[in-house]
Amino acid sequence: MRYSRLGGTGLQISTVILGAAQFGESVDGTVAGDLVREALDLGITTFDTADVYAGGRSEGMLAGALPAGLRDQLVVCTKVGLRVGDDDAAHAAGASATGHDQAARWRAGIAPTDQGLSRKHIMSAVEASLRGLGIDYIDLYQVHRFDPSTPLDETLSALDALVQSGKVRYLGCSGYAAWQLCLALGASREHGLERFASTQVRYSVADRAGEQELLPACEATSVGALAFQVLAGGVLAAPPDDAAEPRAGSRASRASVRGRYWNDTVRARSAKLRAVAAELGRDPVETALAWALGHPAIDAVIIGASRPGQLAAAAAAAERPLTPGERRRVTDAVD
Repeated sequence: MRYSRLGGTGLQISTVILGAAQFGESVDGTVAGDLVREALDLGITTFDTADVYAGGRSEGMLAGALPAGLRDQLVVCTKVGLRVGDDDAAHAAGASATGHDQAARWRAGIAPTDQGLSRKHIMSAVEASLRGLGIDYIDLYQVHRFDPSTPLDETLSALDALVQSGKVRYLGCSGYAAWQLCLALGASREHGLERFASTQVRYSVADRAGEQELLPACEATSVGALAFQVLAGGVLAAPPDDAAEPRAGSRASRASVRGRYWNDTVRARSAKLRAVAAELGRDPVETALAWALGHPAIDAVIIGASRPGQLAAAAAAAERPLTPGERRRVTDAVD
């Protein structure tokens, strides 16, 4: 395993991060424990979850899988901002221009303060995450997405207070556009607040949109980029005969992921990836991950797994980086 500093900080993270989004859904407690043990054996020391994953079960399941004696040697990351218990449709509605119908949600027993990045919600959510994870501090606390309904200064000052209190060590964001990231960094600098050390970015050989603005912004501002959906919702990992439909019950079967990746365009790129990986004498999954890690802005890739044995290719990608020439070869072949 290789390790890198998170953005411009001194925090060392493993360049492969075990994502726990499936913990509590397609991954039960026994398998979660097996995956964490495998990750640790491979040198993976960084783990990513969110308060909303699996309706709140992911944090607790990760807590049960992590060895308590290694707490200070591990990096635990979680997120805040979405409402625990909402489904994908509700999350999408909250991100729309009109937002939620809060009156209707109140009648359904959902308070307007149950989500978002207000000081009230952040302070409540961090306590819930600390309890759920069974820890007394969070290494990397990330806002799940930009919240236009809350003043940015309020969000940043609340997050800064968590760092000053010792409940959080570092701050990050996810789902931010480049301009939103730069706006937040500018506000932090102006008011002397803790800045975002990282951002999560959707990035794969099948989806390179991040190269247009967000990744250059990360390089220019020393913000670490953590790549997710690096295997394009599983399409890049699926054998040709299995790439027609995602596995039932997996996160890839959700409409948001399935609609983005499970189509003929991405399948064609997957076939090209397999061909060039064979020419390089490498596994396709390993090649896809090593390709993402080869971008200078990417500090780590976040990998979800549903069964033991799936993390070996990720570890190999970290240990055997592509040369610049090999990375260009993969890019040219898949384009």
